[in-house]
Amino acid sequence: MIALEALRKDQNNPQLKAAFEVHKADLGFGLLLKKYVADVRQATPAIMDQAAWSTIPNVAPMFWSFRVMVALGFSFLLLFGLALWFSLKNTFAEKRWLLKWALYWIPMPWLAAELGWVVAEYGRQPWTIYGILPTHLSTSSLTPTSIAMSLTGFVLFYTGLLVVEMFLMVKYAKMGPSSPGTGRYALEKPARAELKGAH
Repeated sequence: MIALEALRKDQNNPQLKAAFEVHKADLGFGLLLKKYVADVRQATPAIMDQAAWSTIPNVAPMFWSFRVMVALGFSFLLLFGLALWFSLKNTFAEKRWLLKWALYWIPMPWLAAELGWVVAEYGRQPWTIYGILPTHLSTSSLTPTSIAMSLTGFVLFYTGLLVVEMFLMVKYAKMGPSSPGTGRYALEKPARAELKGAH
């Protein structure tokens, strides 16, 4: 890093270029020190050890996030396979356990996606670009107030969508499968009206 700073001031110096070439592969690791000390030349062996240990993530969150995500993926395949099989046999509606499983599993794709995000984002710490740019040097310049306002806006917007979706799902579930009046149910109401007229 010292060679890089000197090279910025004197870009045509061959000695500085040579020194930079020798150490450029370790530049990102040198930048890790800036989280613990403003001037990397003042870094002590203890600070270097602290920076080095910061590159090793906690194993438990990574281990379980990945495995639960993969397990959910296989459960989706099994659920879809069973649903297809029983649909082809025209016995899907009789399998209450499968219908309950399908209902309870509605939020699971979201959970799997979030766990995948944990694996990707937590697993790459402390790097934004491995070996080049640490995350503490690539953070946003937005103020905490701006972040809080935008986050609050997203939470309110998606909470509103969730409320509307749950209201519609419960409403049409209570009305039964014929409520949309589509497919084979499209003729149901006219047929009933004709039967009443015949009586």
